[in-house]
Amino acid sequence: MTMKKDYAAVVFVLALAGCGGGQQSSAPTDTTLSQAMDTAGEAVSLDRLAVAEQQYRTAGERALARDDVTAIGDSGYNLATVQLDANRPQDALGTIAATRAALVVRGQSGDDAGLDLVQAGALHRLGRDPEAAAAATRAAGAQDSDIAEKGQFIRGLIADDSADHATLASVAAYFATLAGRIPPNWNADAKEIAARNLLATNGDARTAWQDALQAATIRQQQVAYRDMARALGVAARAADRAGDGQAALQLYARASQSARQAGDTVMADRWAKLAGASAGVDPFARPEPPAHTK
Repeated sequence: MTMKKDYAAVVFVLALAGCGGGQQSSAPTDTTLSQAMDTAGEAVSLDRLAVAEQQYRTAGERALARDDVTAIGDSGYNLATVQLDANRPQDALGTIAATRAALVVRGQSGDDAGLDLVQAGALHRLGRDPEAAAAATRAAGAQDSDIAEKGQFIRGLIADDSADHATLASVAAYFATLAGRIPPNWNADAKEIAARNLLATNGDARTAWQDALQAATIRQQQVAYRDMARALGVAARAADRAGDGQAALQLYARASQSARQAGDTVMADRWAKLAGASAGVDPFARPEPPAHTK
């Protein structure tokens, strides 16, 4: 089954923020359903994920009332993607499982690559990498080129984290075959994978450093800050490998500060430890509320 998705992925999206085809579904004839989808999409663009989640639930409820299999699939995909973007991977997995079940009882028993993609991102966030890799591989075989690209990218992230150099090299080769034909929104993924592969194969660390910084710059422009922070972390590794310890400390500090504000506290803490004193103090930390006195 192939469904068009309403929620254009904010790269992970992985985690893999969430990831997706970035296509727009045709407007449903049900005005309530259409308005809920539109409102949710606007909320996503403003990073108001709680509002988006509420509206995608509303859309999904209306889709069930309508018994509209395509709208059910779109709403479930969108809801799971928002939950993943809000750093709630377990909730995203629950939504994916329930959406698949709702599709099956309506005769849609085939695989859905979009759901596979979000599932891969959620499983990777939870450290369930063998399962994540299987889901990412299914997504990488999608007919939708955007979903396939993101599936390949997540395969590369998982492979690097798992020290699976063979798979990482195959993903790097996939992006290399697209040289000169990569759409702008894929450039950051290609650059990050290239950097990771160079580091894994003891290649030119300074080239890896430059590639990772380019990926970070693109993601800054895309307002994909969690992914930007991850690229900064790769740049820090490369700088350290290149022998520039001071630059590495600064990059780890930048990655930590960005990740923390983007809600990725696990990686923020890890990079802060690597940054040491360079991690600094958040100048925008909110003051503690005054202690209650009787």
